[in-house]
Amino acid sequence: MRSRILFLILILTLVACGGNPTTPSVTDTPIPPTAEASTETPLPTETALPVTATLVPSQTSVPVSSTGSSHYQITAELDYGWKRLTARQEVSIPNPSDQPLSEIVLVVQPNWYPGTFQLDSLTWPDGTPVTDYTLDGIRLIIPLEIPLEPGQAQTLEISFTLQLPPVDRGEEFGPNPFGYTSRQINLTDWHPFVPPFVDGEWLVHNPWFFGEHLVYPVADYAVEIRLTNAPEGTVIAASALDRGDGEVHRYQLEAARDFVWSVSPEYRVLQADVGGVTLLGYSFPYDAEIGKAAFEATVEAYRLYNQLFGPYPHASLSLVQADFDHGMEYDGLYYLSKAFYNTYDGTPATYLVAIAAHETAHQWWFGLVGNDQAMEPWLDEALCTYTELLYYENLHPEALQWWWDYRVDYYEPQGWVDLSIYDAGGYRAYRDAVYLNGMKFLLDLRNLVGAEVFAAFLQDYLARNTQKLATADGFFRILSEHSYADWSALKAEYFQNP
Repeated sequence: MRSRILFLILILTLVACGGNPTTPSVTDTPIPPTAEASTETPLPTETALPVTATLVPSQTSVPVSSTGSSHYQITAELDYGWKRLTARQEVSIPNPSDQPLSEIVLVVQPNWYPGTFQLDSLTWPDGTPVTDYTLDGIRLIIPLEIPLEPGQAQTLEISFTLQLPPVDRGEEFGPNPFGYTSRQINLTDWHPFVPPFVDGEWLVHNPWFFGEHLVYPVADYAVEIRLTNAPEGTVIAASALDRGDGEVHRYQLEAARDFVWSVSPEYRVLQADVGGVTLLGYSFPYDAEIGKAAFEATVEAYRLYNQLFGPYPHASLSLVQADFDHGMEYDGLYYLSKAFYNTYDGTPATYLVAIAAHETAHQWWFGLVGNDQAMEPWLDEALCTYTELLYYENLHPEALQWWWDYRVDYYEPQGWVDLSIYDAGGYRAYRDAVYLNGMKFLLDLRNLVGAEVFAAFLQDYLARNTQKLATADGFFRILSEHSYADWSALKAEYFQNP
């Protein structure tokens, strides 16, 4: 038992974020790429997805988003064998402020990895090259000769090439899934994107070796993908449903924090339609049975969180088994570490289930409600860990004591909840303070104001911050509208800057 506990402890330290399964029926029918999920099916169905081969690039111009957000139109070709991606991107960038802008900044996360990113061309809409840009680390800075006025949008056309790196790049580059393993290619934070504009400046943080440093506004995506040099049966998992015609993978995603995709010839696919939303689970063949349990936990958590917090906003949600030892959330898709599959014992009292519940919660506390993950990470990570507690309280009370014993209390968590990723001093200290001590703070807050009041507050907090970036100040301001309780002593106990 002691050796098992120690192994589980080791596994938990690798997490970047955060009943026995019913056997699904098996069918040989492919998932129709244009089918709308309109009925609720209680059990997942394992399917094979069709392979596509060619891409017809779109010639239409980029529209200004109806939501006032940036709009991306991307055509990409991935050479699976050579791990090389070429892409053309048009992005429409509305002025997000009430003042004229003299420059635009894009985030180019792949440029952080040596030998990965190549900027092939950068032009204005009329084809004139942009010549006075600066690519500094992950910041692409583009001066504007004519300031961008409020209410106007600037379009840029960008062509770039990625020579994908291995996922295992060493500690200094952090546990980002971007890149390839022997079993999958992960395209996360893969294209230049527009950061939020906050307090008069573009919000871009420097990369760090744990936690998440990127901050995302919502945006609209139209993405077309072609695979070449890929094994027969290669499957794409993505943040949206494939609406392609058999020759091209086409995806449409609106008001999302990001668009990510993962490619593998080995994926086994599970599907469940829940209230008109398609849930998909992707796992490797040797873990297909355990993949069903991870997928069922995701479906369970999804249903519960819809009831507790409000409806999920997209047409699909994908769970992807990670061929690396950490998990990671994105809008419409999350990765679950292969290490958790290795420790699954057939019960909810396992990290496979707990972290599936955690990562599914990020669709609300990250996807719907964004925040500055570098400077105020507790706003999503503590809330997702607290939501794990709700999952066990509501659905698996028989495993609740296990969750407390092995997920929380064993580590005797301490540390200031309001640490930034740069101040924690290491991943273990960061996780214990922000995730675990943060969850304890939220539970103490619930006990102070009352469970019903706290539940109503969370619904209101989510509703008011949907598609926005929440802040700690806003969190407590909204809470003060729901309760007259004095939480100053709690903040003094848990917060470095109460």
